[in-house]
Amino acid sequence: KMLNLTTVINQSNLSMLTRTSLSNTLVLISLLFLLSSCDRKKTGYVDVFKLVNEFELQKEYSDQAKRDMNTEKAAIDSAVFTEKLRNPSGYEKFKNDLYNNLYQKAEQRNKEIEAMIWKRLNPYLIDFGKENGYEYIYGANGTGNVLYADEHQDITEEIIKYVNQRYHDKK
Repeated sequence: KMLNLTTVINQSNLSMLTRTSLSNTLVLISLLFLLSSCDRKKTGYVDVFKLVNEFELQKEYSDQAKRDMNTEKAAIDSAVFTEKLRNPSGYEKFKNDLYNNLYQKAEQRNKEIEAMIWKRLNPYLIDFGKENGYEYIYGANGTGNVLYADEHQDITEEIIKYVNQRYHDKK
């Protein structure tokens, strides 16, 4: 069968129109997808324990606190030894009182260190979030704040590098 030339031209035009329409539709869908992905808010989470433990300032404070505690413990050991020689039957209460006092001081010092660490970390975390376009940064530490998150959202290492760099820059 012979096709009419007008029919072939019309089918060709229809095919071209369909391809152009399909192409335009794909471009529109791609554009909508791109716009919707730009609209998504950026979120991430941080392993809070790891962040604090690897923050250089925390390491410095903790090392100093350990040195101070060891110095005080050595003085207590010496005082306890002297008291034991002087009063062998009654030195236990003296020893217990001194060590309890030392541990209470250590506990108080740890709380002070934690407060100083967070006072320094919080502005760094805010700056990191703003500079990197985060709407939310969650703290994950296994206590119920974040029970599950995709590991691709874990920005702990990136933040550790950032806060330590900022800390060293401010020193």
